[in-house]
Amino acid sequence: MGYLTCVEQLWELDIRVASEREVCELIEQCRNQLDSTLDRTHLVSSLAVAGAFSGVSMDYVTPRVHELADKWTVSLCSILDLNSGLGSSDFNHMCTHRVHPYFSSPKQPQYKLMHADIQPELMGEPEWKKHEQCVGAFMWALGRLDASAIRDSVAFALPVTLALADDYEYRMYGLRASCLFVRDPEFARRSGTGSVLLSSIRTCLVYRSDAPQPHELLHSAFTAFTTVADAIKVDVQEWWALCDALVVNYGYVGDKVNELRVVCGQISIVCERLGVCVARYLRAFVGIVTHVLESGICVVELQQVAAEQVAALARACPQRVCVYVPSVVAALARAWDSAGSDSASDKLRDEIHRALASLRETDADAVSRAVRSLQNGCPSHFDTW
Repeated sequence: MGYLTCVEQLWELDIRVASEREVCELIEQCRNQLDSTLDRTHLVSSLAVAGAFSGVSMDYVTPRVHELADKWTVSLCSILDLNSGLGSSDFNHMCTHRVHPYFSSPKQPQYKLMHADIQPELMGEPEWKKHEQCVGAFMWALGRLDASAIRDSVAFALPVTLALADDYEYRMYGLRASCLFVRDPEFARRSGTGSVLLSSIRTCLVYRSDAPQPHELLHSAFTAFTTVADAIKVDVQEWWALCDALVVNYGYVGDKVNELRVVCGQISIVCERLGVCVARYLRAFVGIVTHVLESGICVVELQQVAAEQVAALARACPQRVCVYVPSVVAALARAWDSAGSDSASDKLRDEIHRALASLRETDADAVSRAVRSLQNGCPSHFDTW
């Protein structure tokens, strides 16, 4: 079996039922039969196949598969002189031959008349979902596409990125691809590509409790929004939209620790972008932070994240935070009281001290009054405050 035949056999493999051993054996055969005399188009096409199995983010790629495929991709990149990254011509060739055939003809609803109403008759899942290697090849290639070549590959990459972001099961890949897309910020801003991506990402800023890893998906959505928004320099209204999403998702996640860490941790990010304009959401954000600090969850790492947000809010909006000093200091005291004697608790105490220092810069007298009230009740417990 020749090199190209072996590559095609690996590419056509039903990855959903194939065993790790079967995949590894085919990759080994491809590596052993690699023919450097083949023309560039064949080698680039086979590189897309190798990349599809060397991307660690894909669920079907085991550590062993990744190890073998990575050696294969290194050999191919050396032959093709691609160690500095992919150019647009090679990337476009990969998409044309390994990605677009599965994305170009999605299953469209077929309509039929039933009881005087038009009803859609769905035709099943799209082809690219049945051939997940094409997603792996796309993600690998986009991650290695040179930033300066993105503008020449938009027509090949943008439709796939939007399709992934729009799909509930593959949304994580679409969000990651969106971040890779704006490595040329000026082009993303001037071409309108960034705005298109941001519109797609906005639909992902909703907590889905039934997702496989809901907190990771939510974190990826916030990260993608921030990455794209920073790249194209959006106005304050876009950041307010992110604030709206934070408040809404806080109501959805309940007392789920990982999800609360994601939502709470975004407050400092919007504070950096909005500055004093965060005052519009100050009451809501203070409510989130104090709830986490004084709730019965008592997870030290979560409380530490909340304490970090206190300092961020104080720096961003010092004129207004002073109004909430009594309630915030009381919440910090509850977190301080629940801390143990381990290293994580020591980090929490350090963060509480930094939060108090930030609050003192906004209204030292109000903080002193609140601290004295605590010390009167428990002199020894808050003596370092």
